[in-house]
Amino acid sequence: MTDGTTLRTALQAVQESADGLYGVVLENGRMQLGYYRPTEPDRQSPHEQDEIYIVQTGTGTLIRGDERVAFVPGDALFVAAGVEHRFVDFSDDLGTWVIFYGPKGNEE
Repeated sequence: MTDGTTLRTALQAVQESADGLYGVVLENGRMQLGYYRPTEPDRQSPHEQDEIYIVQTGTGTLIRGDERVAFVPGDALFVAAGVEHRFVDFSDDLGTWVIFYGPKGNEE
């Protein structure tokens, strides 16, 4: 791997992943950088670590607990560990960088 992670590398990791939706591109300690290309319906389960989505392409809504958050490319979306969340009403081209970090539970 080079010093930088490119979108092409991320899309290849997604394509080669077991589910074809999420590919890991970088890991260090408790941090993991991946790329996520969901399909409707988004069937995520809560994660054990805090996470940040950085929207690369696409638009839609993130349901996070009781909140509905509209997003566009360039937006950063935080989801605390253990919180129910999923993408809804999103465009076919949705692609997000995902950063999982910190201890299981959350950073509190």
